[in-house]
Amino acid sequence: FLAMARQQPTRTSNVVIDDIVSEAVEVASYSIRSSDIGLSVHLEPGLPPIWADPDQLGQVLINLLVNAEQALHGWEGRRTITVSTRLHPKTGNIVVSVADTGPGIPKEILPRIFEPFFTTKEIGSGTGIGLSFCHRIVQSHGGTIEVDSPEGGGSTFILSLPASDRLDEETETAEDELPNSTGIACLVVDDEEEVGELVAEVLRRDGFNVTIARSGEEALLHLQNRTFALILSDLKMPDMDGRGLFDQIAKLHPAELDRLAFLTGDTISPDAQMFLRAAKRPYLEKPIKPNELRSFVSNLVNNNT
Repeated sequence: FLAMARQQPTRTSNVVIDDIVSEAVEVASYSIRSSDIGLSVHLEPGLPPIWADPDQLGQVLINLLVNAEQALHGWEGRRTITVSTRLHPKTGNIVVSVADTGPGIPKEILPRIFEPFFTTKEIGSGTGIGLSFCHRIVQSHGGTIEVDSPEGGGSTFILSLPASDRLDEETETAEDELPNSTGIACLVVDDEEEVGELVAEVLRRDGFNVTIARSGEEALLHLQNRTFALILSDLKMPDMDGRGLFDQIAKLHPAELDRLAFLTGDTISPDAQMFLRAAKRPYLEKPIKPNELRSFVSNLVNNNT
């Protein structure tokens, strides 16, 4: 999924939502139909354009389609996913819906469904970064994302995005461009495969030579053999966590310590706050937004050079 929906530098322009939906459906449809799940698409023609980054919104839609497919795995009732677009008659917003006929979402879970790292999946099936990341992307586009899951079953995720009032020549590109980063070695340390791959994809598109380590121990093995201009580590990991990695780098590779920064969703706990204050190392909170990561890394590279 991440390989097919690669992160790109934020670039906004007038785009047609039906085109974004069609591309997302094309990416996800093979897996959906291979799982013997029906897929129905209803696109309202002639919708006004929206001011958006098509790559980011495409990733949101692919993620929602993948989640809908997963909700129907093992479901013995009707197995159908429906995607639709329409114009809201009162607000003038463009509305995109992704609905499935699965078991639905328990009422007690609904209020937390967009929280970072909240998940109903079993251990080993990934984290809840998908929906919280979708929520942030949609919000950054001036829109909203909600979920409706009635007691009778089924779930519908509803995106509402404002119609564009801009001219095409106003196309904007994010200003936080990285310095010349071609070939700069970066070590990404995260035990969650999806998160590590997401960070790596963003950085590789900016020219970084990225190595991924799935644990603190694996990161130390890499540091025995080479140096890195940048080390981005998760804070909360099994066995050797970010704190343990910090201590080992300080002991075994002190020259690398100034190149260490943290990407973490654990900034609320008192222990994490105390460590981050004591370590005096930069950190970025998860879920990670590509342009925020680019700006964060740009500052790190500039400070180190």
